[in-house]
Amino acid sequence: MRPGFSARLRAGTGRLLMRAATALLGHQGANWARAMQAEIDTIGHEPAGAPDAGREALGFAWGCFCTAAGHALAAAFAGLAQAHNAGLAACVTTVLLGCVFMLGAGAPSPYALMNLLSLALAVASFCLLPRQRLAQDEALRARLACALGALLLGAALAPTPAGASAWLKLGPVQLNLPWLLLPALLVAADVRAVPAARPWALGGLLMACGAFALLAEPVLAGLLAAVLSQRAWRRRSGALALLALAAWGTALHVRAAWQAPEAAPFVDQVLQHGLAQGLATGIALTGLQLLPLWPALRHRHARQHGLVWGLVVLCSLPGWLPSPLVGFGGSFIGAYLLSLALLPQDTQSRPLQARSFPRRPRTWPPANRRARLQPSR
Repeated sequence: MRPGFSARLRAGTGRLLMRAATALLGHQGANWARAMQAEIDTIGHEPAGAPDAGREALGFAWGCFCTAAGHALAAAFAGLAQAHNAGLAACVTTVLLGCVFMLGAGAPSPYALMNLLSLALAVASFCLLPRQRLAQDEALRARLACALGALLLGAALAPTPAGASAWLKLGPVQLNLPWLLLPALLVAADVRAVPAARPWALGGLLMACGAFALLAEPVLAGLLAAVLSQRAWRRRSGALALLALAAWGTALHVRAAWQAPEAAPFVDQVLQHGLAQGLATGIALTGLQLLPLWPALRHRHARQHGLVWGLVVLCSLPGWLPSPLVGFGGSFIGAYLLSLALLPQDTQSRPLQARSFPRRPRTWPPANRRARLQPSR
């Protein structure tokens, strides 16, 4: 006897739900998916006299789909709970919505295209970097900080036109080296647990200070000085205090010959431009500008990263620096993800598994159950 339309509809819906559940479970849940499908097949092969077999199979498929969706959502939120993933999501969201704002506000279309291309390059580089090794090896991060300082000093010593900064061209994307490397240098130089690695980090910071003196960059020198001052006060470090004084002196020395650049539309003072268009647009852009600070608000080991980027945002408000991530320019997009990849390991949080699952009792079976299992005399 040919099944009716309602029976065929229930069967087709059940198959779709099971395919969706299998896709949500992925490779790691392949055994669960096979067990669910076997249960569905068992219900479907019940005798024809069981009129509720189709409804039971559909209900079971719906339960499988809800369970798989719950596991997928839990895995997604667990991934966002990590600082690297949270920062990557914040960066991508900020850049994409910034491109939407630029296109809606009448910016030239190449602006949004270049930001998207810079984001793609930055995300690819972020995924290729050995983030786990960088997070665990503090000595490696310190040596990398020294290498970044040497790159800054080399770029400052390279012959450039008077008053011009150092730029790196990657195809159609142009990156400002001081803007690109300074946030990563400050995050990588945050050395705490390995005393032998501190000279490398201090050397990188000293070379960066010299590079900003040669490039006549008082804003970046002041940003360097502010971060080092906070770090020296927190650790009671004389070496960091001397470096902070040197950075403050550099900023004050080169400030006399420095002039604030003229504000370029959709590059500088983007928040003010949004407020001029409307209060709602200005509030939305303010939230977007603060979104990259999200990892620092949720993770203790990302606070130095948040301090650096909070200072970058503050320096962008008067137009001393371009508006990071929301405005046109790929330098700060790459700088954000590069500095995010250099975050140290979080040593103050316990493994997720230890918090999620209860410990097995020291005695197994429990004492009361063992007493029940004793044979009666």
